[in-house]
Amino acid sequence: MQFDLGGGYCVRSFLYGDASSLSRHGNNAKIARNLRDSFPNPYSIEHARAWIQHVKEYEADTRFIIASGQEAIGEIGFVTQLDVHRFSAEIGYWVSEEHWGKGIMSKAVAYVSDYAFAKKKIVRLFADVVEYNEGSCKVLERCGYQCEGVLRKHIYKGERFYDQFLYAKVNPNVS
Repeated sequence: MQFDLGGGYCVRSFLYGDASSLSRHGNNAKIARNLRDSFPNPYSIEHARAWIQHVKEYEADTRFIIASGQEAIGEIGFVTQLDVHRFSAEIGYWVSEEHWGKGIMSKAVAYVSDYAFAKKKIVRLFADVVEYNEGSCKVLERCGYQCEGVLRKHIYKGERFYDQFLYAKVNPNVS
């Protein structure tokens, strides 16, 4: 799977050869501070290899690489929920700091959202955003996500509590 985002960027499937560039771009405390603690910092090539193996075995149709040319510079994907929430999915993403502010993530989120709705029959996509991640809030808003609420002091990160913004988008083709 590959989707052109323009400007030499694309969303594509994971490749085993992505580990080196993925770890190089992901090994950044500014990225890790916006993600869950399960995203390691430092982010080594061993972490990247293990993650790629996991994705290829279990989540190849819901998690993707963001690439500049052939180089993996970030990730985007969604996790379908369980039981009565099985038509909902959480979307998440990150991209290398050197590519921030270029509009890449807005295009990637729009594409993956459309893909989740059309190909995976997802009805509701949501994202949890830590209060200080204004860039992610703007990306989601540009892509038609709405802030549905604030979970006060819901995130504990770096020895501190933060509010969490809950954004969601509902498949416009489902009544």
